[in-house]
Amino acid sequence: MSDQGKPKLKVFIKPQFDEAHEPDGLDVVLSIESPDLAEGSPIVPFLSIDKPAVIKDGVKCSDEEGELPTTHNALDNSAGLSWTVGRQTCGEVKFEYRGLLGSGLAIIPTPPADKIYRNIVEWDLSEAPDGTRAVWTFGEGPAPVERIGTASILSDSVYMAGPVHSNPPTPITGSISDYCGYYWFGNLPPTVEVIKDMHHALFLKICDFFEETPSASNPYRGFARHTGPRKSFNGSSFTRSHIFDYEDQIAEAEDYDLVRRLAYEMAYNWLGPPVTDGIDWLYKGIKNCLSIYFPFRNKFRTGHYFQATINMLCTRYYTSPLINLPHEELLKLVPTDESAKELLLARASAFVVSMDIRTRWLAVGKIMRPVEDLAIKPFSKRRATGEPHGIEEWIELLQPLLGEETRERYEDMLAGRVILIDVRLFGGGGSHILKQTDMEFLDFGMDRESFEEGVVRGLKAGSRAEQAGLKEGDRIVKSSYLWRCVDHFEEKMTVAIEREGVEMEIMYWPRGFEMAKSWQMVKVDEE
Repeated sequence: MSDQGKPKLKVFIKPQFDEAHEPDGLDVVLSIESPDLAEGSPIVPFLSIDKPAVIKDGVKCSDEEGELPTTHNALDNSAGLSWTVGRQTCGEVKFEYRGLLGSGLAIIPTPPADKIYRNIVEWDLSEAPDGTRAVWTFGEGPAPVERIGTASILSDSVYMAGPVHSNPPTPITGSISDYCGYYWFGNLPPTVEVIKDMHHALFLKICDFFEETPSASNPYRGFARHTGPRKSFNGSSFTRSHIFDYEDQIAEAEDYDLVRRLAYEMAYNWLGPPVTDGIDWLYKGIKNCLSIYFPFRNKFRTGHYFQATINMLCTRYYTSPLINLPHEELLKLVPTDESAKELLLARASAFVVSMDIRTRWLAVGKIMRPVEDLAIKPFSKRRATGEPHGIEEWIELLQPLLGEETRERYEDMLAGRVILIDVRLFGGGGSHILKQTDMEFLDFGMDRESFEEGVVRGLKAGSRAEQAGLKEGDRIVKSSYLWRCVDHFEEKMTVAIEREGVEMEIMYWPRGFEMAKSWQMVKVDEE
């Protein structure tokens, strides 16, 4: 069947604005060409992991016979909802609702099938303020933008409408803007400005690495979203795009922090979750490994970036209080425990980086970058073709070089045994090594939930937090980034509190008194 013969799945979006001309919602019409659904069949689900960004009772559904009765039910193992039809459908089915701005997972419901569609997104800006732009991961509106594939293309992508700024500044057919862009509202902070400026060049280098030619068919678009005072410094990756969320304290983040985040999110485009079951911890490790190499190798940052990033990963891993927790127990904690999430990422990174360095020494004179050439690049190809690309395939690909050591390293990690990285690092001139360094374990001195709930809970007697003057029940007005303290050993925690009507600021070092056997990258002459 030619592309023109495939059924249409069309999204028609009309942005809504408040009195100040700020975007505050989307009127969406999802049209499905002749789905031929029997009574009781599911029509579309919202797969949002939080909650559907739509008023469930405001949904209207119709087909060529008129109003189509529907019912909605909670999805199994999800906070999303699914709508089912109350009679046999006839012809084109339209699903209309009011949604919010964001990712497709939250605002675009799609048919639950692997059927191939002509996915079309079109915008109506007729009532929008002057200067309004509408951008989808796969192109800028308001004219229709079409993408052939499964319906997941619509949900696993990003939608942005309003007074959008971008780099390149304006879309020009036949230019960079056909396949790449960075988009935001308002004025970007200086640190994010730097990321905006390197976005296109880094994308081209990563395309070279994965042997892909960037084009309108293979685009990549980044979106920056200011969340105001709400704490956020994270990225959300989607098909060929990502959203970077930042808030009012972004000035506390350093250049390297943002460069690492950009490289990590971009790598997702080729190295997303495996098609095999399980949490994608391995891919988190691979993406973190590449976030070390891409900016340094392609001369976006100097060797100091490389050294600082290795040291950050070592600090995060070796000074985690959960470092010896078996992997199965760790995975059980990940959904609700921030320390467990941080260790999972750090452990996965140590696993991949340690194997990368080990294989480089074994392959001297044969393969310059064995893990990249023998495993990472083949993984990206397997992902593209839908072949399995999980831990067993990783072991299989590296076994010819590492032998049984490959599985032994995996089993050691599962048991919670500490992963050691070859102190010689990458050889060459031998200018740097890993040096064993005693470092204090991470310890915020209270329950981590205290910072989310805004009240000091579970204050540890004798901790540095208590010694600095914090007391159980203090109301937390504001605090510095927790992740900075996790990643940067010397980072101090500043907490603004209110106690008995009096506000005060308390600073302390969020480290315990027990020492961890950690490692840091140093110059040989600085040993």
